[in-house]
Amino acid sequence: MSRPFSCRCRDGRLRWGRFARAAGLLGLVAVVTGAGQADDGDAALVANSAPGATRVAILDCASGRPRATITLPAALAAEAALAPDGSALFASTRGRELLRYSVPGLREQARVPLEFEPTALAAAGGPDAVVLAGGRGAGALSAHDPATLAELQRYRLAEPFSVSAILDAPARRRFVIAFADLAEAWEIAYDPGAPPVLQGLVHDYRMGEAVPLPGRLTPRRFELPGPTQSLSAGAAPYEVARIDRSGALGIVHLDVRREIERPRTAAAPSPGRVSAWGSGARRGWLIAAPGAAAAEVLEVADWRVTGRIAVDGEILALAAARGRVLVAHARPDGVAVSLLDVARRAAEPIVTRLSSPALPLRLAAGTGGCYALFDRDDRWLAGFVVPPR
Repeated sequence: MSRPFSCRCRDGRLRWGRFARAAGLLGLVAVVTGAGQADDGDAALVANSAPGATRVAILDCASGRPRATITLPAALAAEAALAPDGSALFASTRGRELLRYSVPGLREQARVPLEFEPTALAAAGGPDAVVLAGGRGAGALSAHDPATLAELQRYRLAEPFSVSAILDAPARRRFVIAFADLAEAWEIAYDPGAPPVLQGLVHDYRMGEAVPLPGRLTPRRFELPGPTQSLSAGAAPYEVARIDRSGALGIVHLDVRREIERPRTAAAPSPGRVSAWGSGARRGWLIAAPGAAAAEVLEVADWRVTGRIAVDGEILALAAARGRVLVAHARPDGVAVSLLDVARRAAEPIVTRLSSPALPLRLAAGTGGCYALFDRDDRWLAGFVVPPR
């Protein structure tokens, strides 16, 4: 029987795999894990970096072995973004700079100033890739060439604004942008073949007099019921879950450009604790309230909670993993990690014990089905590879 995933961990019993030596990076450190073009073969990369970190490291995802470490010119303002092909790392700093580093060597390749306080960063892949930086202030959103970081577009409104989240939707070749102080969201296409964006009033559209603007890098703006705290990609490329300023969960349909549902859940959704799942025609989100040992299963078929999945203890972190959900959860003797098949309501143990890591924990997803678990001090705890279904 084939193994559905492989795993290495810092300290604990594995369902599959072997013990591996971990490289614990002490202090405030941002970590990028992966193997790149390493001598032990190609492997996926995963970026894990907390705002405020002053160092970046490259680790092997399977073993935690360090490959390169650098000190940043200033602390990270947003989580660093790894290029989807694993060739570069992009960082925005509290010094109001955007930087590009090579991977795995972490050589600085480009640096440009930002004219706003950055808070969010995303990097798209492909031949027409774009890096999008967002933040707070006047014109606090800019698109950049991924090779040179030259500014391609600056987005300005009449008043300063604050970007709360940027998602890359690669199947749509677009970014989704949400705001902490605006009751709207934007889609920005980076595909040169994107259809024109029509600008005008309702009368202009009806009379065929709307002004067509270039489809690439022109925002498609649409209204939402209120400002947004966070976004979570759905299993379908046109669905996005958002948590609004009041803490309510809403589902945005990008094709119709509006919020279509406000599902009723017992759990109070919070950023980082909403994760998409999908199996065949079934899909939805898993929602874990802080402190809960079970997560609610929301299905899009009727927008209802259809059940719960329980684990052995408090859910500490979760991440979408190719249609399933990785969950780190507490146990009496430490922390365990399970892979949840939500459609079957099944939990498969991966790591049965990690002895008392510093909380909170974070699961970071990368390319090639690679996922890594880090503790509060950004120390590597375990690495996982989840293959496609």
